[in-house]
Amino acid sequence: MPSLKHAALAAVAVALLPSVVLAQDISARFRLAQAPGNIQGCIAFDSTLTRVHTFTLKNGQAEVKAAGGMDDKMKLVSPNVYATVLALGGAHLDVVADLGAAPKTLTVTEKNRGCKWFATAE
Repeated sequence: MPSLKHAALAAVAVALLPSVVLAQDISARFRLAQAPGNIQGCIAFDSTLTRVHTFTLKNGQAEVKAAGGMDDKMKLVSPNVYATVLALGGAHLDVVADLGAAPKTLTVTEKNRGCKWFATAE
């Protein structure tokens, strides 16, 4: 019969398991594509957003980078989901990386015009 000490150690190990999983370093590449329903005004962002974006999680710090100088830190907003808001051409773009999805996804939305770009990890 397991002792109370063994049960307590097992409980601590189970509690720490998500922290160990989240601490893994990850790098994923995404090539965003415009959503089919985007309006004409969304095309102005294509030259910046349809480039390859790299999401990196290293030592618990997340960031997204793309050619052309797009580089921003991301915050954990729910388990395996990171987000940031970028300013581009006077618009605010919500960037969300979902590492829990299979495959991993990167989504960018501009809510005022209803623009959206998405990608799965390459």
